[in-house]
Amino acid sequence: MIIYNNAGNKVLEIEVDDNSYRNRAVMGDHSLTLYYSLPEHVEIPVGSYCEFQGETFTLKRPENFKMKHKRLFEYTVLFDPPEANAKVWKFRNPVDGRLKFSLTAKPHEHLQMFVDNMNRRDKGWTVGECIDGVETLIAYDHDFCIDALTRMASTFKTEYEFTGKRVSLRKIEYNKSNPLPLSYGCGNGFKPGVGRSNTGDNPPTEILFVQGGTDNIDPSKYGSSELLLPKNQTLAYDGEHFEDEDGFIAKNARRYVVDEAGLSIRRDDKQLSSLAEDSLDCSEIYPKRVGTVNTVVVVDEKNNFYDIVDTSIPSSLNYEECLIEGETMTVVFQTGMLAGREFEVKYYHNAVKGKAARRFEIVPADIDGQTMPNTTFAPKSGDKYAVFKCMLPTAYICDNATKTGASWDMFRAAVKCLFDNEDLKFTFTGELDGIWSKKDWVNIGGRIKLGGYIRFSDEQFQKDGVLVRITGIKDYINKPHSPVIELSNTTVSGSVSSTLNDLKSEEVIVDDLHRDAIQFTKRRFRDAKETISMLEEALLDNFTNSINPIAVQTMSMLVGDESLQFRFVNSKTNPVPVTHRIVYDNETKQLTAAAGIIQHMTLGINTVSASHKVSEYKFWDMTAYTSAVLDDGKKKYYLYAKVSKTAQTGVFTLSENAIKLEGVSGFYHLLVGVLNSEYNEERSFVTLYGFTEILPGRITTDKIVSTDGNTYFDWANKVQIRFIGLI
Repeated sequence: MIIYNNAGNKVLEIEVDDNSYRNRAVMGDHSLTLYYSLPEHVEIPVGSYCEFQGETFTLKRPENFKMKHKRLFEYTVLFDPPEANAKVWKFRNPVDGRLKFSLTAKPHEHLQMFVDNMNRRDKGWTVGECIDGVETLIAYDHDFCIDALTRMASTFKTEYEFTGKRVSLRKIEYNKSNPLPLSYGCGNGFKPGVGRSNTGDNPPTEILFVQGGTDNIDPSKYGSSELLLPKNQTLAYDGEHFEDEDGFIAKNARRYVVDEAGLSIRRDDKQLSSLAEDSLDCSEIYPKRVGTVNTVVVVDEKNNFYDIVDTSIPSSLNYEECLIEGETMTVVFQTGMLAGREFEVKYYHNAVKGKAARRFEIVPADIDGQTMPNTTFAPKSGDKYAVFKCMLPTAYICDNATKTGASWDMFRAAVKCLFDNEDLKFTFTGELDGIWSKKDWVNIGGRIKLGGYIRFSDEQFQKDGVLVRITGIKDYINKPHSPVIELSNTTVSGSVSSTLNDLKSEEVIVDDLHRDAIQFTKRRFRDAKETISMLEEALLDNFTNSINPIAVQTMSMLVGDESLQFRFVNSKTNPVPVTHRIVYDNETKQLTAAAGIIQHMTLGINTVSASHKVSEYKFWDMTAYTSAVLDDGKKKYYLYAKVSKTAQTGVFTLSENAIKLEGVSGFYHLLVGVLNSEYNEERSFVTLYGFTEILPGRITTDKIVSTDGNTYFDWANKVQIRFIGLI
C-alpha cells in the first residue's frame, strides 16, 4: 500500500497487516482501515491519501499508534472517501445562505440542493439517479450535509448512494433479474458460519391503513378532513412498475384493492390469513398544483407591493372560486429568495383594469424583522410556488378514469410500502469461500457490490431460496476474494449507521438520462495491433494467421467471421437492430454490459434465401453484467456471450483465454469484443461482431469512429452523428 501526501508525493510504502480492511454498508460506514508496524515513527500528514480498487481514500484525522518499544510502533490509520466531507460541512440554502429553512419540492430538487452545497466547498459533485415523487416539504435546521441527505432518504422512504462524487437518491439495487446464487457447502460460495436472523418483531403486513394530508381540503364538501384513497379501486404492481407504466410485467405483479371507506389497502389476489395491520403516514400528499412565476410586477416598491403572474394556470382552475369558506388564500414559495415564506394573496383569474390575467397580488408581511417582499427578498421569474387554503377541482383530488390526482398518488405510495412489507424479513451473514470465488473472480467480483442481489438457499433451512440484497461488505486488503457480506431483504434505515431496520420503504422508478448514452473508447495503434494478436489466438476456424504486405490491391474485402454475424435487437417478434451499451470505466476499472437480446443471423440457417422468417433465427436474452475491478493493467480479456444451445438465455463472461464457439458442452461462446491491456491508465474496448464490406466506391458498415472516440458516425443507431471540435 502506497500513501501519498496532498501534493501527490509518496510518504510511505508499506505491507499492511492481514486484518486491514475496507468496510462498506448501505447508507452507512464507508472507510479503509490500515494496520501496520514500523521500526520508527513516521507521521502521516492529514490530507494524505491512498488508493484501493479504484477508490481514493483520504486521511481526515491523525493516525493512532502505540509505541511497544523504541523499535516497534503499531499503527491504526483510518482513511475516508470523498463523501466524508458531508459530515463536516453545513447544509445551507444556496440562494440566501440560511441554515434554517424549508423546501417543498420533488426529490430531484432536494438532491440538487445537496449537490450545490457540496460544490460550494469542493468541485465535481453531480446528481446521479433519483426517484420520481410528489412535491414534499422537508424542513432543514442547522443540519450537516449528510444529515440533510439522510432526511431526504427518510422522507421519501428510500436510500442514497455515493459513487465517487456522484450522488443518487433511490433504493440501491443491482442484478435483481440476474442474482448471484450462493449457499453453504464446498463449491457453493459460503464458508462455515452462515447464519440467519429475523428482522423485527412484527409479522408481515396484510392490511395497511393510510393517512393522507389535510391541506387544500374542505371537509364540508369533501366529507373528510384528510385525503382518502380512491374507494374500491384496484392497482397492480410488479415491484418496479405499475400496470399503467411501460415495463410492467404482469406475471410478477400483485394486485391491491382499497376498502369501501378509502382508509386502507390489502391484496386483491390472495386470501388474507393473519389480518396483521400496519399504517403509513402520507400527510405530505394532498391536492396541490406547483406553479412557476412567469412575470413579476413591482407595483409599489416603497410600500412592498409586488404581483406575480403565472400564465400556465389552466382556464378550468380559478383559485378564487376554489377558496375554502372562512379561509384566506395564501402562497408559499418553493424556490428563490422567498423559499419557504408564506404570504396572503388576492387572485385575479381574468384581466382586470389593464392588469394581466392569472395574477396574484401579494400582501406584504413582517418576516424575520423586515417587511417582505422587498428589493432583496423578492420573487423572480422562474420561482416556484404552491397555493393553499383552496379546495382544488376534482381532477387534482381523485380522477378514477385516468388514475391521477392526489388520492392515486397516495394509493401508489401505499402499494409500494405494502409490497415491501408483506413478506418475512431475514438477515444473513457469511464469509465467501476465497478458493471458490478466486477461480472466477473476474466474473463474480463485479456482482459483490452494495445493493447487488443474491439468491440464497440451503437444503436444510432455506430450500426454496430467497432473494436478498447485499447490505454490507467487509473486504480484507490482503484477502480480496474472501469478503464478509451481509444480506437482507429489508430496506436500510434512514439513519447513518450499519444497523438494519424494518423500515417502510418504496420501490422506486429511476430516472437516469445518461444510462443509455453511447460511449466509444480511444483506439491507439498499439490497441489495434494487440487486437490483431488476440484475434490470431481467438480460435476462429475460418481464418489462417495474419498477413503483412506493404500494399494490397484487390476488388473486394470482407471483414468479419460467419460465427460472429449476430446483432443486438429490441424484440424477438419484430427485431430491430439497436446499439448495445458495453462500457469500460477507466476510473472504477470495471467493464459493464447492459441487458439485451441477441439475434444470430447464421447459426441454424442452412438455406440461401432473400429473406427468412423470424422463427428461423436464434435469440437469447442476455442479463446485465459488471466485472470485478480489473486492477492488473497487463492483462487483456475476451468478452463472450455465453448462450445456451437449448434455451433462449445467456450471460456475458470475461476470459483471459480464447474459447472456441462450441468449446463448452451445451453452450455457444459468441465473441462480443476484446478489452485491451492498460496504457496510460486507460483501456480500450472494441466490439467484433458484424461485418464490413469494402468494394470499389462503396463501404458497407455500421460505425465509423475516430481514434480518440470523440467523433463517430453510428449508422446502425438511426444515423447518430457526433462531432467535438471542427470537422
